[in-house]
Amino acid sequence: MPRHRFTQADVAAMAGVSQSTVSFVLNGSAPAGVRISEETRSRVLDAIRITGYSANPVAQRLAGGRNQILGVFTYEATFPRGGQDFYGAFLVGIEHAAEQLGVDMLLFTSARVVDGRRQLARDGWQRLGIADGCLLLGQHEDQGELQHLLDTNYPFVFVGKRASEGRVLPYVGADYVAATARQVERLVTAGHRRIGYAGLQGSDQSTLDRVEGYRQAMRAHGLPLRFVDVHDVAVGAEEIAERRLTGILVAPDNAPDELAEALEARGLHVPRDISMLLLGQPIHQSRGSRRWSGFTVPREEMGARALVLLSRIVERERRGGRGPSATALDDADLHQILDCPEADGESLAPAPASIRTETEGPIRDRS
Repeated sequence: MPRHRFTQADVAAMAGVSQSTVSFVLNGSAPAGVRISEETRSRVLDAIRITGYSANPVAQRLAGGRNQILGVFTYEATFPRGGQDFYGAFLVGIEHAAEQLGVDMLLFTSARVVDGRRQLARDGWQRLGIADGCLLLGQHEDQGELQHLLDTNYPFVFVGKRASEGRVLPYVGADYVAATARQVERLVTAGHRRIGYAGLQGSDQSTLDRVEGYRQAMRAHGLPLRFVDVHDVAVGAEEIAERRLTGILVAPDNAPDELAEALEARGLHVPRDISMLLLGQPIHQSRGSRRWSGFTVPREEMGARALVLLSRIVERERRGGRGPSATALDDADLHQILDCPEADGESLAPAPASIRTETEGPIRDRS
């Protein structure tokens, strides 16, 4: 026979209290003027344990309660395949913060990945209502969906810097502009002047920030910009060799090991002949991967900080904008940019002596 599913009314009858009292105990608060004694609260909790009653989180939310569940939605496939792991470290940080905060995490995966991306449209909006708020991750988000969340005051935080009208979109991101500029400085200090940027110039925010950091630093030193498309590794390596570049910044969505092998197949040793600095951890991990110089993205910290911020936003909404927790969020809280630590690997060396003394011509912006 099917097992009877106990209801809130069953709990109330067993404890000898009203159903509203059970609801107040479950929500952890009662309206002004209503006092629930410890003895009553204890009877209700005993009845819950005996019956095994579990509150319906959707119903709780519709009733104005909170269920201590926060969501995670990713615009691309979440779990690693073929050595590619973009989200793993973010999820580790999120999980650690959830343990500290005492909240449960719900990973929204029902939306199918179409053409490499998910959307919240259709059923996604209703499903988000299960959680008190949600973290969003991904390189190819839908701006219309983000605006809808803002318009409906649904609590969310984007893991990664994102722009919005009025700067109202909360995020925790990485300072790719400053970190990329520092890599140019490292190459210049090592005597490099023929410095290129290897990677697609996409429209996602992280790519825009990396390219901007490269532009700023190169212009500060009066050096010409040299962009190399390494979508085809063999063609990209050939272009790097022909242009006699001695230093190259590599975007992490490329395959640095394959690029290094293609360069060495053309007689260019890394780093003796050409230094390669990686702008973040490689997304495609290969067996025997080199120890790359460059910088790392603090993904675990970003995930943890984003969840803490989300919990504060949810608490602010719960208080209706009142109280100390509701007034403690300012622009610095809602828009957090974290530094990217340097990576001291084995792919940076002084520029070859034959190149070090060459002078550069006027700046050419090759984009």
